[in-house]
Amino acid sequence: MKRTMNLKSSITTILLAWFSGACAAISAETVAAAPAPAAQAQTNSFRPGAPFIGVSYYPEVAGDLLDGDVRHMGDIGVNLVRCGDFAWSELEPREGQYEFGWMHHAVDKFAAAKIAVVLCTPTAAPPVWLSEAHPEILRVNAAGQRIGHGGRRQYCPNSPLYREYSRRIAAQLGGEFGKDPGVVAWQIDNEFWEDCYCDNCLAAFHEWLKQRYGTIENLNALWLTKVWSQTYQSFDQIPLPNPAKVGGQHHPSLRLAYRRFMSDSYVSYCMEQARELRRHTAAPITTNGHNPRYQRIDYTELFRGLDVVGTDSYADPANLLRYAFEADWMRGLGDKPFWLAETASTWAAGTVAGGGTDFAFAKGALRAKMWLNYALGAETVSFWLWRVHWAGQELEHGSLLYPWGDETANTPEIRQVAQELNQHSDWIKSTRPAPCPVAMHYGVPEQWLFEATGIAEGFDYDSAITSFHRMLANAGVTRDVIAPGAPVDAYRMVFSPYVPYLSADLTKQMRRFVEAGGTWVLGPLSACRTADATAHRDGAYGAEFEQWLGVHVRHRLPAHPSIRFTDGKDTFDCKWWCDAYEPQSGRKTLARYQGGVLDGLAAAVECPVGRGRVILVGTQAPETWWRGLFHDLAGPNVYAATPGVEVRARTDSQGRPAGVIAVNTTAAAGSFQWNGQQHELAPYDVWLAPSTGGK
Repeated sequence: MKRTMNLKSSITTILLAWFSGACAAISAETVAAAPAPAAQAQTNSFRPGAPFIGVSYYPEVAGDLLDGDVRHMGDIGVNLVRCGDFAWSELEPREGQYEFGWMHHAVDKFAAAKIAVVLCTPTAAPPVWLSEAHPEILRVNAAGQRIGHGGRRQYCPNSPLYREYSRRIAAQLGGEFGKDPGVVAWQIDNEFWEDCYCDNCLAAFHEWLKQRYGTIENLNALWLTKVWSQTYQSFDQIPLPNPAKVGGQHHPSLRLAYRRFMSDSYVSYCMEQARELRRHTAAPITTNGHNPRYQRIDYTELFRGLDVVGTDSYADPANLLRYAFEADWMRGLGDKPFWLAETASTWAAGTVAGGGTDFAFAKGALRAKMWLNYALGAETVSFWLWRVHWAGQELEHGSLLYPWGDETANTPEIRQVAQELNQHSDWIKSTRPAPCPVAMHYGVPEQWLFEATGIAEGFDYDSAITSFHRMLANAGVTRDVIAPGAPVDAYRMVFSPYVPYLSADLTKQMRRFVEAGGTWVLGPLSACRTADATAHRDGAYGAEFEQWLGVHVRHRLPAHPSIRFTDGKDTFDCKWWCDAYEPQSGRKTLARYQGGVLDGLAAAVECPVGRGRVILVGTQAPETWWRGLFHDLAGPNVYAATPGVEVRARTDSQGRPAGVIAVNTTAAAGSFQWNGQQHELAPYDVWLAPSTGGK
């Protein structure tokens, strides 16, 4: 049921200006220049544009609570809602019967209250009529069971029929709301993940392999399928690596190929909907990536074709630096705005509440989390959800309101942040985080390589990479987190821990970077695998690469108590793995192994190349050694602060210093130095210092 918006002309003018000035932008610079919203609770004033405080909202559930909810949001300072992500059965209750009036009603209410709407395509949860009529759209799990109706993410991304229905509902929504000034952005689906082993996926996988490898002979050669008599005569013989059939014994190259294939399948599925929406709207399009630890998507590829980077994260108050890692990473996924699309306001996500992890039990932690994200460049911090449902699968999920309408225990902290954003809106909207001199490589595909071909017992990529990031943060190093292959020319130094595969393009890029004067810290557990999860045949890191470095990897052994790591001043235990080097003349040994079969061999080597240097690190040394290396390398780019205090300078549009935001991410008091002065921070405290000197 289609109808025309009937807003007062003054509000329409405001929202149209908001839409064209802030939300049609697709670059971080353009959006940063737009006006910034944040309503002060007492006055309910409104400044259109980012930064946003958002909530997930379900008008199909709210019913006659809508008007009260809109007023309450204005009081708190919420200025963005996300709607529709699981509403397919209400938007299209029967095939071809579209009921959009209730959504128009909600969008109009929010627009009148100057609250932005992000409208979602509802494809994460297909309606029962579709599942019943076409069960072939549903995923097949590893046990061979077709997933039934009643949950979410039960569809197969390679089902041609489901793709057709998804394009259709996206096109209908785009045609209906694409010009609505109240809808300032679109989200596609919700948290892509889940594997499928159906016949559609098998056929699509075979075609994907043909496109990647060309001939079956080439695949056999690259995978060395002669091992265990796995040689294939045709692509059609290659199975999906179903763990229920072969367990963990599937060929590592096959497992890695399947992981890449499933990611490409979801990315392709997402882009089909994006193309449909772009036929009807100029508003930015995004999706909400799941926490990378659990996700199966190459985010670099996913967000390449979208306008806003978004992710969901539910780390608890004891791990607030996790949000810094993900903000640094989202910021590094291109010159685009990024949003914390979902996070917890009270206890973490789930069907039951976690023990003692509620933000309400850590006074100030919710405010610290929000300001940490804004400080690192996020346009939006959005909570799931506004009012927790009184029925359904997530009764004990955190929220801003209880089912009966009272505010949860620390919702006042959100109100406080809204007031602070309003107070500092001119500063926030006219400045941005200062450029970082240091970058760290990270990518979900690196995790897949470690999963496909394990190297060290007990190694977990996500834990290792976030620990390395935490070391950088605690050492006071401001940094971006970038995908391997992202531009590096703007950095002085790049860290590449746990990057097992160096593509030819990445190697060429980093050679240029180093020879032009950059510092590249490589390792541990890097450069030891090929694109197909195999070992190099002519050297641990490949003969050509080792020759360029002037270093030969003589031994590769797992860490052992008999082998220690010494820099001549201190001696440490090794962890996970030990690559032992034989450096050529002109290379500086920074640390050696001590004891056992590696005694005396180099454990860390500085290799001068051109005007720069490569520092190889062959084992995971303790944080104390790394911190010393960080300070030696980063020099004046390190700020002085107690561990857990994140300090981020801001610059104006001309690149001039424009103040600082400091956030204590810990439950202990902390401090930092800025402009020659020592500043104290209480647990979870926030320090705002615009260039005018205000706090």
